[in-house]
Amino acid sequence: MRHSKMDNVFEEIRTALVRAFKGVFSAYDVFCEEIQRTDSADETAAAEDWIYIDMRPVVNQTINRWHTDRQVFVDVAIHTASEKNKAYYAIIPAVDSLIRPYFCFADRAITVADVGFRIEDNVLHAAFTLSFRDSCSEPEPLPFMQELDTNIK
Repeated sequence: MRHSKMDNVFEEIRTALVRAFKGVFSAYDVFCEEIQRTDSADETAAAEDWIYIDMRPVVNQTINRWHTDRQVFVDVAIHTASEKNKAYYAIIPAVDSLIRPYFCFADRAITVADVGFRIEDNVLHAAFTLSFRDSCSEPEPLPFMQELDTNIK
């Protein structure tokens, strides 16, 4: 079975996104798969600054036996305690510069042509698609059979 050069490409993307957003928005809680504070009875917990990163692989297209084109849709939801559009407009340039003109993960730098922004239900969303080609390495050939010395009597 052939494996892609980077078996954990989606984990690498997730890790890079969290690191990038945590680096610029260090006071924000950054989540990917679990929002840990939704069960809180404390009303102030709902008003905190947080970032939720949603990743969806949307395309895995075979190019040939060694290459696969991939597209990963990313929607980053950003909530500020103020819930004011003015605060969201102020952070759009910082979010944009994290993603464009290119986004880096593992050993790659992927060009991101555009990022769509919208404010919905008091949350800023930044949506973009990472498109890249994964290369699979050819498995190493099995060693040739060695000469077998036999002695027939």
